[in-house]
Amino acid sequence: MPRPLALAVPEDRARPAPPREALAVAILAALAALCPFLLGWISLAPNRLLSPRPVALPMQAGTGIAVACFLAGCLGMVLLSRRGRGLPWAELSAALAFAGLLGAIGLGAGAVLGEAPRMARAMPAAGFWLAVLLLALGAGSCAAGRGATPSRFLALAVVGGGLLLALGLLDGLSVVREGQARGEELRTALVGHLALAGGALGLALLVALPLGLLALRQPRLEMALMTLANGFQVVPSIALFGLLMAPLASLATTWPALRSWGIGGIGAAPATLGIAAYLLLPLASGLLAGLRVAPPALVDAARGQGMTPWQILLRLRLPLGLGVILGGLRLAAVQAVGLATLAALIGGGGLGRLVFQGIGQLATDLILLGVMPVVALSLLVDAGLAALQARLGAAGSPGR
Repeated sequence: MPRPLALAVPEDRARPAPPREALAVAILAALAALCPFLLGWISLAPNRLLSPRPVALPMQAGTGIAVACFLAGCLGMVLLSRRGRGLPWAELSAALAFAGLLGAIGLGAGAVLGEAPRMARAMPAAGFWLAVLLLALGAGSCAAGRGATPSRFLALAVVGGGLLLALGLLDGLSVVREGQARGEELRTALVGHLALAGGALGLALLVALPLGLLALRQPRLEMALMTLANGFQVVPSIALFGLLMAPLASLATTWPALRSWGIGGIGAAPATLGIAAYLLLPLASGLLAGLRVAPPALVDAARGQGMTPWQILLRLRLPLGLGVILGGLRLAAVQAVGLATLAALIGGGGLGRLVFQGIGQLATDLILLGVMPVVALSLLVDAGLAALQARLGAAGSPGR
């Protein structure tokens, strides 16, 4: 029987199929490029009390260059995403587009305010926010196509935004002006927010680590621990903070010396305890799941060679399950940064104080001044722990 003929395709004409994420990246980049033109670049309000309305972007020399960088970055995402090896460069193009977009509204806001009343306030319009969201999704798709997190985009976006801010190109935006007027208050709120999130995470670790290690060999303790941790998740955060206020106030009344330690019915104490209670579930479940990654047969073999339970934990369970444990820590850390915003409702301070002040005054720029650092902290914490998790996972993989 004759053999079927195979059609030979020259190697220089054979093109690999574009990755699955290529179409998504191209669509997201194209929509991001259109959003500012359709929904507006800048909104202008005569004062803080009146609602802002979109205004035309002044096309000056600097603004035109920034818009050109934005469009070039979007076009680069479309073209580079069609090649599998171009996904990292497409992610960098997304960062360029973000920097150009931010520079355009910063320069445009300064030009608009030059012809507006003294109390006028310029802020990004809906087109800016939607374009930023689409660029972030596009960068995330590029990173997913290469099996990584969008850490490059986040790092370059933070560096680019900081550089534009340091050069004074964003001084026309109302949120930047608000930050300059409240510089000391913003720094105090940021330090307090970090202290709340870090204190709650540390307290939760002090509880979850020893109880998780004990629960590994005691099923009843594990059931009790997980039931308690899941029970805290059911209670709304505001309600939990309120439930903690009464007993802590009673303790401070019974032992007045506790007030010198900051323990009372309101303030950082109930906020820290409440946040720590919510962090028990991701920490305990991640720890137990990570310690059980090691196969039972491997644990039995190590025990048969005379290794003690402590040696099995340090040399076998922890190295094999460190990636899973860090995943739980990553989730808990991001959750701590977000929940610390609600501490301001019970006098705990933090960036939530600026947020709720802005809500009470109907000041969008003040709300953004409190929200944007929270978002930035969450992204930085997540990206840092994700990079550490990936590095440790790669170091522990076979062949390393």
